[in-house]
Order: sequence, then structure tokens, then C-alpha cells
Amino acid sequence: METSKTQFQAFLAQKCPKCRQGDMFKSSTYNLLSFGAVHTNCTVCNLHFEREPGFFTGAMYFSYGINVAIIAIVGICTQFFFQPDIFVLVGVVTFATIAFIPFTFRYSRMMMMYLFSGATFDSTFADRSPKA
Repeated sequence: METSKTQFQAFLAQKCPKCRQGDMFKSSTYNLLSFGAVHTNCTVCNLHFEREPGFFTGAMYFSYGINVAIIAIVGICTQFFFQPDIFVLVGVVTFATIAFIPFTFRYSRMMMMYLFSGATFDSTFADRSPKA
């Protein structure tokens, strides 16, 4: 019998906010051909992920914040440790930002889902396994 995940663990594992068991995305984060493919409904509790048309459009604000943090952290660390030429610094920051696109895309959607979907944890689904 599996104990249910905490909300934070389920968020990090990219699981459904209602049952904390079903996967929200169809493939792994760095599967570059389909990293953005989202299940329509949860495979465990059947929660419809897109609450209304355009629901995930608001995720771009979270994405912007994550990207600003990535740019600041990578830029400051690169400048502090290596003092590169400005063109190298811009290249490193650009590369880091592009490399984190799948991560940024997914976690901005997860933030939107967990904060604004209105779905609350239902422990009746805690011990069920995903449907095939």
C-alpha cells in the first residue's frame, strides 16, 4: 500500500493535484518531440486538466518569472566566477535559457494547475494506480 504524496512531492513529480497519482504529461521532460503533450484527463481520477479554453495561457506569466530567475542566476554566477566577455556571457545565458525550456514550460503549467484550477486533494484516489 503506497502512502500518498505530499502536495509538494506531487508537484515536483508532475502529478495530478486531485489524486496526486496520475501523470499530467504524456512523456518525460526532455523528450524534445513531445515534452508539451498533456493528458486531457487524469488517468486515475479523470480530472479534466484544462479547466476552460485558454486556461494555461496564464502559465506564461509563471514561465516569465522562472526565465528571469534562470537568467539572473546563470548570468550572475558566470560573471562572478569567470568574468567572460559580454558576448560569451550572453551566449551562456541564452544557452541556459534554451536548455531549460522544457522544464520552464512544464512547471509553469504545473504552477497554474496547482494554484488556480480549484482541484483539491481527494484521498479516495490515494491508493489507485493509473489506468492503461
